[in-house]
Amino acid sequence: MSTTTPTNKAQMDQVLADHFGAEAAQDLGGLLATLTDDAEHDVVGVPDGLHHGNQAIAGFYQQVFALLKQEGVEPLHRYYGDDFVVDDVIYSGEADGALFGVEGRHGKVSFRMLHIIEFRAGRMSRENVWLDIETARRQLLEEPS
Repeated sequence: MSTTTPTNKAQMDQVLADHFGAEAAQDLGGLLATLTDDAEHDVVGVPDGLHHGNQAIAGFYQQVFALLKQEGVEPLHRYYGDDFVVDDVIYSGEADGALFGVEGRHGKVSFRMLHIIEFRAGRMSRENVWLDIETARRQLLEEPS
């Protein structure tokens, strides 16, 4: 991973590949290595979704890793600015319903996820995430076929 401020798409893409790869592998150390020490992580619409600093962000991801196992990410769009990326994907995985407020349910989910990610000093300084939580909830509430 680069230690300089990303200035081009390739550098930002590499940081994101490292971050999302660590997330998929549930590698907390690798994930935190992609963040600045004072990073902000904000998952809109999730209770207690705003976290500041690596310790708080680590706690959030430990909970997510216990409840959600990524199976795939399908990129839809990626837009670049001087020090930010907007990333639009379809996320799929296996979820414990508690993550989405559906207690006692477990199953496959596929939903839209939008990230706005800011960079500083070669790492992610802010990650803002919007999830289509309602789609995931509906999928977990459906009776298995």
